[in-house]
Amino acid sequence: MSFTNFSGVFGVYEGTKLFESGAYGFANKNFRIQNSTSFCYGTASGTKGFTAVSILTLAAESKINLDESVKKILTAKAGKYGSLDWLSEKVTVRSLLNHTSGVPDYFDEDFVDDFEEALCGNANYHYEKAEDFFPLIEKMWKKQQAPYSSAGDFKYSNGGFVLLAAVVEAVSGMEFPSFVRQHVFTKLGMKSTGFFRLDETPPDGIVCASGYQQNGRSNIYGIPVTGGGDGGAFTTIADMAQFWHKLDPELNPESTLSPLVEEAWSPCIEGDDGFYGLGFWLRKDNPHIVFLEGFDPGVQFFSFYNRDTKRSLTICLNDEQKKCSEVFEKYFGLVQ
Repeated sequence: MSFTNFSGVFGVYEGTKLFESGAYGFANKNFRIQNSTSFCYGTASGTKGFTAVSILTLAAESKINLDESVKKILTAKAGKYGSLDWLSEKVTVRSLLNHTSGVPDYFDEDFVDDFEEALCGNANYHYEKAEDFFPLIEKMWKKQQAPYSSAGDFKYSNGGFVLLAAVVEAVSGMEFPSFVRQHVFTKLGMKSTGFFRLDETPPDGIVCASGYQQNGRSNIYGIPVTGGGDGGAFTTIADMAQFWHKLDPELNPESTLSPLVEEAWSPCIEGDDGFYGLGFWLRKDNPHIVFLEGFDPGVQFFSFYNRDTKRSLTICLNDEQKKCSEVFEKYFGLVQ
């Protein structure tokens, strides 16, 4: 079957065995390079699942308590993050993972219309580390009439997952991308997944597809120059199949991570797009379907995993002038 209005790649897997895949459109329009299932694509907020697993890894190693105060963790690193006056003592690691902390979203659509506006006029290459976003979170905090009024309720917050990246660094002593690469991507066999800068050549063997916005331009100035806790990692469809397979508690009962993944994959609260666990979405019509999704300028990302059938569907779109609907209509039924 040929798709006429889709640009990107998709893959249906049973475990790590490929069932069906496809690639359409261009990975680079300037050089007319076609998309390929072997290429890496942006995950946008799908990265939050990788951040969650990083936090759960530290919890499994008893290096962190999910009910610990985030401010206490970060202020222990004297001077690195400033006074953090805007961060409530009541914010816990768990509340960040399930978006109930009340921490402001630096990209709050109630106050800003697009991502470039959220960056306050600064070039995207000024945002490389978690703490680079802290002034944006503080600015949004000052705009709120009643800060933390949403605490206890679901309110999606990129700022919360920026804080989680800082927590990983504070506890592990490693830079966030390095920790995720070593303790998540490498451990789970995700050989082509990583935080690749938009202005650098990726490692040998890695090809990153460009993302194209609704106006036809690439997204190289529309998103941070490198990914972080809230979004921006690149991955392949095969690596996502590996991700789900290696995390599934039923398939990995001996793993110390499995009890925490079980909790992360269980409904905790109702969100905008389904139930939410700890860093993962769950379908309302079937909570055994766990998923990640992300939307950035030039990027749409979806990855679903059915715990009963062990099948997954990953869709990576890299051109906002196109849509994912044809792929959903054809293949989502295979995962249900």
